[in-house]
Amino acid sequence: MRTFLALCVLTSVAACGLGDTAPIDSPVVTSDIAQDETLVFFRTAGWLDESAREWHLPVHGWVYEPQDSTVRKTLFERILEEKYDLVVNESNESNFSERLNLLIADNERGKQIVIQLAGRVFELPLTSENGRFETILRVPEAEIAGFVKAGRLPYSALTRESETRSFNGEIRLVSPSGLSVVSDIDDTVKISNVTDHKRLLESTFLLDFAAAPGMAALYKTWAAEDASFHFVSSSPWQLYTPLEAFLDENGFPWATFNLKAVRFRDETLFDLFKKGTETKPLIIREILDRYPGRSFVLVGDSGEQDPEVYAALLRDYPDQVKKVLIRNVTQAARDDARFKALFADVSPDRWDLFEDPGQTHARDPD
Repeated sequence: MRTFLALCVLTSVAACGLGDTAPIDSPVVTSDIAQDETLVFFRTAGWLDESAREWHLPVHGWVYEPQDSTVRKTLFERILEEKYDLVVNESNESNFSERLNLLIADNERGKQIVIQLAGRVFELPLTSENGRFETILRVPEAEIAGFVKAGRLPYSALTRESETRSFNGEIRLVSPSGLSVVSDIDDTVKISNVTDHKRLLESTFLLDFAAAPGMAALYKTWAAEDASFHFVSSSPWQLYTPLEAFLDENGFPWATFNLKAVRFRDETLFDLFKKGTETKPLIIREILDRYPGRSFVLVGDSGEQDPEVYAALLRDYPDQVKKVLIRNVTQAARDDARFKALFADVSPDRWDLFEDPGQTHARDPD
């Protein structure tokens, strides 16, 4: 499979970084997206190989066919009402339909996506059974300089001439040094009530997403220091689009996303209560390992296992993880047995349990 094609019909040979290489005679390949399918690119972050002066650029996305099944919608409405006493009505039907349709969407397997990035054309791996594709492109640092906007590298899918839609993505270029924030979503920046199944389902399917007070302002203080942000959450990938819109609308800085892979079928749609402890540590370790020269703040909440996950990471990466911040959603105290055990040998200024983000000493990660 070709991984690189000259943009012979879209731009000059020089712009492709090919020097005097002759143009390729064959036409540029386009993405395999049908009119009843859609493509979403997830936000990602790149890292620099300083010895090779080469950027590693993750590209991750999802191809799916939206669903609007009256039969399945009726089934889920009945389950919500009978098991949880939650009723779909005129005030929440729009939220219910949007989110349910994403969760039961048909994943499109075996799709070829082709993108234009930094003056090049790349054929991406075929989509898997979950409709997603993921790869890491390697591009010399010198070749992308003219394409970067506000620290991010934009790219777009190449589509057929008859396609009226556009599908665009961005990769943040994270420098080898600086400040990074790894954050949970549910009950950390978005009120979800994860520990209460009924209220979790209500906030997931029916209610408008609600921002945790003061958290956007806290994150903006770090953004002013040019921090990079990485959301690592147990929310399903299918809800990426409404989550991204919610965070943007509430003033949170641009961030990458790492969500949970979940496959929903009928009643299993309500299996949103599985813990993320098996996936979160691995994902966060990958982020830490990619940026060994950066300082990190880990932000979560006391409702589930964020304190346990973060305390272990602080011990394993003491030079990188500067602070652990836990939003207090359980009326806990620093001297509770749980926190005393987790942070027994940790300096008090390396972690904080807070209710008011404006009062936490997290603002100074050093």
